[in-house]
Amino acid sequence: MPTAGVQGNLGRNVLRGFAVGQLDFSLRREFPIYERLKLQFRADAFNLFNHPNFANPAGVMTDPTFGVSTQMLGSSLGSTGITGGFNPLYQVGGPRSFQVAAKFVF
Repeated sequence: MPTAGVQGNLGRNVLRGFAVGQLDFSLRREFPIYERLKLQFRADAFNLFNHPNFANPAGVMTDPTFGVSTQMLGSSLGSTGITGGFNPLYQVGGPRSFQVAAKFVF
């Protein structure tokens, strides 16, 4: 047991979480219609290979899940609502997702 007023003797940042890896990919193409009018198509892929990114493991020693990651990183960073943050779909470490867009540039 540590002495009174001391929380322990483990150094700062000696325990680290899991590494984060994600590949995002975009394709874009512009088609000229008139001299100053263009049509632009775009496709984006986030976490293209659907690589799992785990949240930090539980750090409370009395917790039965100590040292085990119980959720994915995108969910652990916060979600919309009282806790704030983005939807897990738009966080780093979220599931694979795609989006397409078209716009006129004038």
